[in-house]
Amino acid sequence: MITTVQSKTTEMSTVDALWVLIQGQTKAVRKALTKRLLAEEEKTKAQQRMVKESLTRAFDELHAGKVHPDARNLFDDEEL
Repeated sequence: MITTVQSKTTEMSTVDALWVLIQGQTKAVRKALTKRLLAEEEKTKAQQRMVKESLTRAFDELHAGKVHPDARNLFDDEEL
């Protein structure tokens, strides 16, 4: 008698696969990866703060009636 076995295909998400790879690394490598991820996150947050401050200033000036037809002249050279 011939029997067939159905193979189960287990799919793993990209995040899960990456997590398995990270867990297999040495403590020093995991620490370096953590440090790099945190630095990248801080950089992103700094960029978000800068955009928020710029937009806040632009809207404040708009509401105050200070219209800048040329966005290149929105900020003084001293602030750049």
